[in-house]
Amino acid sequence: MNLIFKLADAAKVFLQSGRGLTSMLKKGVSIASTQLLHNCKHYIPEVNTILDVGANRGQFALSAKYFYPKAGIHSFEPIPEVYSTLEQNTRNIPRIHTYNFALGSTNGTLEFYANHYSHASSALHVSSLQQQLLPQTAEADQIKVPVKCMDDLLPGLPVEPPILLKLDVQGFEKEVLKGAVHSLEHIDYLLFETSFVQMYDGEPLFDEMHNYVKELGFEFIAPVGFLQTDDLQILQMDLLYKKRK
Repeated sequence: MNLIFKLADAAKVFLQSGRGLTSMLKKGVSIASTQLLHNCKHYIPEVNTILDVGANRGQFALSAKYFYPKAGIHSFEPIPEVYSTLEQNTRNIPRIHTYNFALGSTNGTLEFYANHYSHASSALHVSSLQQQLLPQTAEADQIKVPVKCMDDLLPGLPVEPPILLKLDVQGFEKEVLKGAVHSLEHIDYLLFETSFVQMYDGEPLFDEMHNYVKELGFEFIAPVGFLQTDDLQILQMDLLYKKRK
């Protein structure tokens, strides 16, 4: 019965977004990303550049192309096997550029946990709480990946405002922002996921992240997505901010 409700909710999301039910069957299409961007579109009518940090297999980028078809998208994914799928899924989509490295607060290499459930991969270790709540995230391989600071990259990228910076890096968001202090002067909108409970060892929780981005000159617009347990406990939320004028 729970599966039936989930399928019904998925169908509702695609119909509301205008994508149509048949698009649910296309390769790389994501219900969660469609819902997230459908909500963002309500607050951000136009975006010309999207920095997609933590691209995974391209779910967000592919959905973003539907809602913002003219946008140039730069997608960053550090895990080689996942990056290969990202490349395949976006190969024939114009103006999606892919990069096989992580972003952080330093340049060099980064110890990284390539989770067997790839959505949970992170530079931080999955907490015991997350393993209890989401058992599929319990196993990961520790690898080394290249890491770069956004401040060293953005000047060389073809970007055009308004610019949306999307972070989905599983607790590593603050480190990415530390490496993007100068870049943030050019960012118009900031979208990131934050936790209310410790999903990753050492991750900053909602209060710390909210206060940090406010100090960086952004103001809160709205929550645009969330992850909750079957008993309705909200674990994580996707938050949308805009640059303060």
